[in-house]
Amino acid sequence: MKPHPLYFPLSLLYGSAVWLRNLFFDVGLFNTIDVGVPVISVGNLTAGGTGKTPIVKEIVKILLESGKKTAVVSRGYGRESTGTVIVSDGKNILVDTLSSGDEPMMIARSLPSVIVISDEDRVRGARVAIDDMGAEVIVLDDGFQHRRIHRSKNIILMDARLMPFDTMMLPAGFRREFLSSLKRAEAVLITKVKDSNEADVLLTDERIGNVAHRFSSSFVPTGIKHFSGGAMQSLEILKKHSVVALCGIASPDSFQKSIEGCGAVVKEMFSFEDHHQFTRNEADAVVASFHRNKADFILTTEKDGVRLDGVSEMFHHLPVSCLVMDVEFHQNDLWKRFVLEL
Repeated sequence: MKPHPLYFPLSLLYGSAVWLRNLFFDVGLFNTIDVGVPVISVGNLTAGGTGKTPIVKEIVKILLESGKKTAVVSRGYGRESTGTVIVSDGKNILVDTLSSGDEPMMIARSLPSVIVISDEDRVRGARVAIDDMGAEVIVLDDGFQHRRIHRSKNIILMDARLMPFDTMMLPAGFRREFLSSLKRAEAVLITKVKDSNEADVLLTDERIGNVAHRFSSSFVPTGIKHFSGGAMQSLEILKKHSVVALCGIASPDSFQKSIEGCGAVVKEMFSFEDHHQFTRNEADAVVASFHRNKADFILTTEKDGVRLDGVSEMFHHLPVSCLVMDVEFHQNDLWKRFVLEL
């Protein structure tokens, strides 16, 4: 169901449920459980597309570099499993993408030494990471609404192109929470910012409220690598070359703009809903387009790359690569200091 103003009556019902649930936590009718180690939650007020998983990866990198044994606990949205799934024990990846969900698998492949667990019950997942694998810090991917686990830091992400202030609650708009929920956040991080001037304007917006720490960041393409792994290649290889693009993410337009910003020409774009599981027929259509357009590359995102495993034989001997994006923090030293203040 896509947001639409005609859904406003449903938004009233959804908003009432969110308000009551938050009230019950605020007054103590619902319990918050302390798992005994620092917990950093990365989440948002809106549905999808703010770049949570890349930010989680950057937080984990900082923690690992400081010597902290770190675990990421995610719901594993879109997975075909339920319950606790140990995606990676920090040494080996133990399941496939269908069991883990795409975002946990993306984290596990990018950071082999991090513990990754998919669990709809974040408290249970965190306890497995702590008791069975010795995790010293828990990072929650998309954890703002999961209030049952106590957290040391709540980090709220806001997309610079779709700030949460001028949209209604789901399903009439994109917002998952009332703006008053910002009072639970220690930090706001605005993502996908164009430049420092835009960052200054957005970070001083009075509607952010009294959040103590404010940061901004941009996503920057840094290279491409084959979707099944291997060494990263320079972006120079894309210049003046043609691409058939494939993605199942919340913001396909931003992906296309990133490709074009690297100097490539997008001949055809195949976009699907976020977390979409690609079928053989869809893969066949992409391959047919690649040949029809005489393209040089099939390009996808890192998150989509892990979901191509199930149809990988369709791309045998074809140049199918992921566009690798890094996060550039505009207040880098302050950001690292904030993350490490556990």
